Amino acid sequence: MSISSQSLVDGVVPEDYFSFESILAEQQTIACVLKKSMFGLGFLDPSNQNENLVSGSKMELPLWMASYLANKEFVACELPKPYQETSRNILLADSSVVDLFKQVMYFYETGTKLIKIPHPECPHVSVSLVKTFVGRFKKIMDSSQNCRNQDLSNMCQKLDVDEKKLFEINRLSVELLDKWERRESNIIVPSNLVLQSRKRKRDQVF
Repeated sequence: MSISSQSLVDGVVPEDYFSFESILAEQQTIACVLKKSMFGLGFLDPSNQNENLVSGSKMELPLWMASYLANKEFVACELPKPYQETSRNILLADSSVVDLFKQVMYFYETGTKLIKIPHPECPHVSVSLVKTFVGRFKKIMDSSQNCRNQDLSNMCQKLDVDEKKLFEINRLSVELLDKWERRESNIIVPSNLVLQSRKRKRDQVF
């Protein structure tokens, strides 16, 4: 995850700095165009034959690096295809049929980091993320509540990682509620400390 040098000096890091999922979400590659030449960094571009990276060069960088360089005005970034206008229009039309997992495993996590990059379409991406989640939420809830004896792999196939978690949490909640209603849940028993305390009191009485 990208982090400013000032944050390191202050000893402050983002809450998700050590999050495994956050790290994976920022591995999404971003097409970038250099706005300034970078000397001695030609090795960053495998197709580059020169020692330096010259202004105007195109290369793909992981999101964490692209975000840092873009905010320092070293590069201009292009949005990944799943977040471009054409894809956003498809999501707006009917988000429930789109296979988000196939497009970007961490669709929402990556998207929330992507919108921090200076790009004119980022405000539209932000709105699209919210509308996509809202548009798919009801179907996820309905499916997770009515999935008994069904193949979960097929039902969750098009869900991104966060949606899969939401699906599983709701499925387990429904399952536990069902067990409780059928009186199949575990019987509540007093803790060992309570039992020992009662035993000591009885011993003191006798």
